Amino acid sequence: MRDPAASDPLSSRLRRLFRELPGSGTLPEGAFGPGIDVYRGQAGREADGARVVFHLGVEKSGRRVTEVRFQAYGCPHTLATAAWLAEQLPGRLLENLLPSAPADWLAELGIPVEKFGRLLLVEDALRAISTVL
Repeated sequence: MRDPAASDPLSSRLRRLFRELPGSGTLPEGAFGPGIDVYRGQAGREADGARVVFHLGVEKSGRRVTEVRFQAYGCPHTLATAAWLAEQLPGRLLENLLPSAPADWLAELGIPVEKFGRLLLVEDALRAISTVL
């Protein structure tokens, strides 16, 4: 008899992130008042199978991330990675936004190497924020 868990491409951690999608949604301009700016970065296209948009609330004075939301279209690995990053980014300085590299995310989250391209797309969405600074 075959173990269904053995063929599951999602670890229990990824499955929880995909099911709950913490941080999903948007941050409207002006939602926090005059002390917080909202920055957005996006990458990909739905027509190509994946799109990610990050919305960051950032303190004007210290440039520290206070709030993160994301919108994503793609495979469960893409959405779960965006959700995981939404949990990791609050408290980080905008100039030092990425907590680690996509290769590290593969290991941290147990994502198959075949999905590495999707993680690069998620990274591109975060890096796009630096182009609007």
